Amino acid sequence: MAWGPPLLLLLGELCLQPARAGSHFLQYFYSSLSEPLPGVPQFSSVGYVDDVPIVGYTSESRRMGPRAPWMERITSEDPKYWESETEISRANEQVLKSSVRTAMGRVNQTVGLHMYQNMEGCELRKDGSVRGFDQYAFDGHDFISFDMDRLTYTAAMDAARITHDRWNSDRLLIHRRKDYLEGRCIEYLKKYLKLGAERLQTVAPQTMVSRRKKGDRTFLTGYAYGFYPRDIEVKWVRNGVEMPWKSSEILPNPDGTYQAKKTVEVHEGDDERMYKYEVYHSSLPDTVTVMYEEKSPPMGVIIGGVIGALVGVGLLAAVVWVVFKKTSGKPTYTAAKRGAMEFIEVKTDPAPGDSSSSQCSA
Repeated sequence: MAWGPPLLLLLGELCLQPARAGSHFLQYFYSSLSEPLPGVPQFSSVGYVDDVPIVGYTSESRRMGPRAPWMERITSEDPKYWESETEISRANEQVLKSSVRTAMGRVNQTVGLHMYQNMEGCELRKDGSVRGFDQYAFDGHDFISFDMDRLTYTAAMDAARITHDRWNSDRLLIHRRKDYLEGRCIEYLKKYLKLGAERLQTVAPQTMVSRRKKGDRTFLTGYAYGFYPRDIEVKWVRNGVEMPWKSSEILPNPDGTYQAKKTVEVHEGDDERMYKYEVYHSSLPDTVTVMYEEKSPPMGVIIGGVIGALVGVGLLAAVVWVVFKKTSGKPTYTAAKRGAMEFIEVKTDPAPGDSSSSQCSA
């Protein structure tokens, strides 16, 4: 399973689980490097509610801290929250440092820069049903993942076979994993959603359509902007039939909302009013339909979002090239929090009230 650019996962700013309308996610991402890299923590973990980072820890800070201002209020109901989360994160850091070394040995690598990663979390759906996930990767390639339906781990490469056999033979470990993902994880997701209700509430998109001429060709671009959460459906329709599009993208805005645009080419001889831009978002009671009018797009909002996205990616581009130039094929990723390797077995159980799950070495 491809997760997206590993560069983003390196610092916890990555492609998240695709959201369904009305669903909410609590996700944790963990990364451990085999050796220090200038400007990049050797170990990092970031927790997200939906697409909002809420907590973070690095090997440099050595403390779990809030990434969202509203998370600071959690101590009013759990005074020792940050201390317990820090303790768990420090234990996880040690496990993952061992795990990346074990993974290197599995692929006959003893030196060089390597990365071990894990993504885990849970989804609370609109109908009240839940889903958990727990996936790992090594050097940008799928390593092993948890099948919640079959209650087994599935190895994605030969190097993960030892981990596969050890974890699947420990039925207590398997059931504890299931209990955390479907139980404690969901409890904390609900708690965080309540704490961040104002920030995490849905925001309806504003919409418009612009026209651009290029020689004899005409292009229409539909915009939806200022919406939250990120998941949105946009399409161009001509005479009731969905049109193939020339370009499409969703970008973040500086205020935490998103913008989407989709461009189509107008058929020669067509009246532009034959083309309709349709937008559906979880904040809307029904699909919104927009047609071209003589009005310019909100370029300040649009350009701001583009610049924000490019800056975030540009800061890490050099890191990705160094780490992943040695890997072949399309990169995939997972992080590490539970440590997936063979040698030491470390299980750090969260005390009652801790949001983190247990972690064991690969």
